Amino acid sequence: MRGLSPLRFRRALLGLGIWGALLGLGAAPTPEVPPSEGVQVPVVLDGVRYEPEEFNRIWADFDGRGVDLCFVLFKGNLYAFSTLEGCNAFLQKIQPGGPPLTPPTPSDLRPLHMRVEGGGVRVGVEPIPESSPPDNGGEPKQICQQPNPSMSMNWEHILCAGDWLGVFPNTPIADLRQVIGPCSGGWNDCISSAQAATGISRLILWEHIQFQGQSFVLLAGDTAPDLRAFGWNDRASSLYAQP
Repeated sequence: MRGLSPLRFRRALLGLGIWGALLGLGAAPTPEVPPSEGVQVPVVLDGVRYEPEEFNRIWADFDGRGVDLCFVLFKGNLYAFSTLEGCNAFLQKIQPGGPPLTPPTPSDLRPLHMRVEGGGVRVGVEPIPESSPPDNGGEPKQICQQPNPSMSMNWEHILCAGDWLGVFPNTPIADLRQVIGPCSGGWNDCISSAQAATGISRLILWEHIQFQGQSFVLLAGDTAPDLRAFGWNDRASSLYAQP
């Protein structure tokens, strides 16, 4: 009988965790709906690649157990890690010498200023684009601008449309409810596309205020024109443009 490869063994362990939850073997029950309705693209979780449906079941199981995942979008591929150590090891591999992924400490926080120029946060309004001719399946074409050297951008709608929130480096926003925005909760749960500036190491979104819960990382110069694909549409409650 052939033995299990390391990847197959890890996949089997994750599968047992899900079945254990379903069978009530001392584990938390699996939620019926994955977080934020799940991802729509394959995910490499702790080194193992899963198709969307399979990963969403695992994600729901983790969420029911209170396990936060760290997501990293790298060269169009989505990676997830069940430990901060694993996430940081991956970030060090693709960004040697870069800072570790840690939430800003209270000493890093400073008063939030609404400015047109200079440091702090810049807010503006862009017209919602009309759909392009149906030469790409009837979907609007991506109209995202080229990344800015210093300002990381976050938009209300997919394809970098609608109201926008620009964040300069080293400007942690611990509570997006406190930033005036187009949604009922300000900019809380209001971001549908995002882009990291080229002059920072990464733009980090968290699902809860005070940099808590699941996190989603965009590396310098990366753009996520449709956060629905990654299970992060209208989900961010705090963010940080890490230098």
